[in-house]
Amino acid sequence: MVRKIGIIHGSDSDLPQMLGGLTYLQTKEKQGLVKNLWVDCTSQHRHTLLVQRNLKEYHRATSGSRPDILIVGAGWANHLTGCCDAFLRYRLKDKNIVVFGVAFEDENSCRHTDAAELSITEVPGTQVIFKGVGSKGFLRACVAAVEDKDLPNIKVKSAPESHRRDINEATIEAFKRKKESEKMIV
Repeated sequence: MVRKIGIIHGSDSDLPQMLGGLTYLQTKEKQGLVKNLWVDCTSQHRHTLLVQRNLKEYHRATSGSRPDILIVGAGWANHLTGCCDAFLRYRLKDKNIVVFGVAFEDENSCRHTDAAELSITEVPGTQVIFKGVGSKGFLRACVAAVEDKDLPNIKVKSAPESHRRDINEATIEAFKRKKESEKMIV
């Protein structure tokens, strides 16, 4: 079976860090080992609805054009990776597309790089498989997308309940939860 791979990145400024992985995937495609479906440059912050529309298209695509793996990466506060995973799982109930996450480096700010990594690794309930930081992380994700024989089983879960409360209801709930957490500390 030929593995189908899609890539989503947040900005064209990420492309230099992607170069090694992209050329690796080109070589593997020429060898008939993968089908590279697309490389989308789509910012979660600036193109939220476009990201969601594209994910719907990937989810609904026929098996020949539906990705097995999405490699998703961005820098700074990388919301793109987690939002792609969450939208696939909670909204589309997709259990087939595996998301590999990459945090792109900011050469001028290790804080931005750390934020990009933490925004992938510290998201509660995520099923993103973190592959690393920068060009090495992106290449690692590309190699894994081609060579990993067993992809993880994705679990579709129900989203936690959301609430809209008035200020009084929110205050009462806050006091209640504060008391509960204080009991747990004792």
